[in-house]
Amino acid sequence: MTIRNLQHFSMTVPDLEIARVFYQDFGLHTFYRDGTLVCRCFGRDQDQIILTQGQRKRLSYVSYGTDSESLAGVRQRLEQNGIALLDAPANVPGDGLWFRDFDGMLTNIKVAAEAPWDTAPRVTFNTLTQRTARSGRSELLDERPTRPRRMGHVVLFSTDPARKVAFYNELFDMRLSDRVASFLNFLHASHGSDHHIVAFGKSSTYGLHHVGFDVGTSDEVGAGARQMVNKGYIPGWGPGRHFVGSNTFAYLRDPWNSMHEYFADMDYISADAGWEAKDWVEVGTRSIWGESEPLDFPKNFETPELEG
Repeated sequence: MTIRNLQHFSMTVPDLEIARVFYQDFGLHTFYRDGTLVCRCFGRDQDQIILTQGQRKRLSYVSYGTDSESLAGVRQRLEQNGIALLDAPANVPGDGLWFRDFDGMLTNIKVAAEAPWDTAPRVTFNTLTQRTARSGRSELLDERPTRPRRMGHVVLFSTDPARKVAFYNELFDMRLSDRVASFLNFLHASHGSDHHIVAFGKSSTYGLHHVGFDVGTSDEVGAGARQMVNKGYIPGWGPGRHFVGSNTFAYLRDPWNSMHEYFADMDYISADAGWEAKDWVEVGTRSIWGESEPLDFPKNFETPELEG
């Protein structure tokens, strides 16, 4: 009865055209469908973000994929826990199960596999054992626009992250990968997945902290961040390399202050890995290299007091 993958998430924004330009600059394919703005990764036939018009930026729901047997088990567990099934919002793919958890956050679980993504190498590397992997100069000198391969994870806010972890473990068989003190709790799928496909941090309400997009190589992480800064977007944190997940990272702020991350080289936790979760506050830092995170990194910019 497990969640197997992350499908997409949805949020409202006060200006769809501003959002379209941001996500286009970020390297996604954007188009309008039934009054919504849809964002996909080039070369991947799967919605990644669905945006609707609203008074302010606000997370609407998160959609996960599973198999048909697991979906039946999820339905049963929801009913056993007294969680009502709901209708899908208007103008979005409405299949699967819809419900609100104890935070009031709308969630969708449906039968869906991960769509294939572009795996073609974009850069060749000379190494100690293969010093002539390419002829001539690096492809990086072309400064081609960075294009994410897939959406890898979402990091969300919750009024009670520990309770949310227990909720996802009991109902969806997701496992704790690691935690950072009381700030973030990272979860992976029990059948095997990236180090985290969802994580939860503490706030007075649910919301989106950041979304992570896999770009394939650490060079693309840095190049993408610089390209966005050169276009006038505000850097969030990085480039650097995390302890948690081991991935390289660079965060950018969207026009409404949520973080959007380019990442590469994340740990994968297989079903038989025997993974042991750690609390990384003991390490004393959040990254192996790179600057420390900004002071406002843990803030939820969807809360009314921060909306101003």
